Amino acid sequence: MVFVDSPLANRATTAFRKYADELEDTGGRDVFGHPSIRYVNDVAESMKLNTMSGAIIMAASGMCEAGRIRHHLFYNLPRRDSTILFVGFQAEGSLGRVILDGAKRVRISGRDVQVRAQVREIDSYSAHADQAELLAWIAKRGPIAGSLLLDHGEKESIAELRRLAESQSLAPSLVVPEIGETWELPPGQPARRTKTGRVDLRPALGRDWQNDYADLATSLKRRLAEIRDAEARRKAIAQMRAVLDSYSEFREHKKGKHH
Repeated sequence: MVFVDSPLANRATTAFRKYADELEDTGGRDVFGHPSIRYVNDVAESMKLNTMSGAIIMAASGMCEAGRIRHHLFYNLPRRDSTILFVGFQAEGSLGRVILDGAKRVRISGRDVQVRAQVREIDSYSAHADQAELLAWIAKRGPIAGSLLLDHGEKESIAELRRLAESQSLAPSLVVPEIGETWELPPGQPARRTKTGRVDLRPALGRDWQNDYADLATSLKRRLAEIRDAEARRKAIAQMRAVLDSYSEFREHKKGKHH
């Protein structure tokens, strides 16, 4: 049985079913009404899915940052008989990316979860345009009299897209906005920045300390067990505690200087 567990996706599917005869490769058939597909809207029914085995659960991921996918991950990631299959892009720093990159433990809603399930990826279902398609789309909307703003992408990808856009002279002004910036877009003129960005928010765009902590917590007991001498283990623990204490003392020292 296939369960589609996403109220938003269910509403979108209703629209697709209404215009099924307009879709490619369906032959006019109602492929969304197959008897093996069940659309889940009720929260209680959604939670019951985690007690089942042999089911396929389709939940819109949002890169695993929100929605019902999170409670499915919480219950299924520790199961060796489960498979987590990603079919969409997972941005750096997102829970989906951390899982996809091979983390052995992750944090979900403040709780540590071990990753024992098989993790797989299929990228052929992505509906996003690739680099060449984006450049072609921009070119067809030329000439651009104002600015071309490039956003919503990883740093390296945006930098390369900007380089290619500049080499093809797609716009007289190319802007890569920083997080927190505000830009004014006057007609036919270059964009004007009216508010600077938030430097303190830059680290939030990528992998954060909690991801690193989860990885460390996963391997810590094993790494300590590899130290054969019990006294050496105690020494290693004392050294780690001393490092953490040194940061606390540094913070208190800085706090005292400001008072």
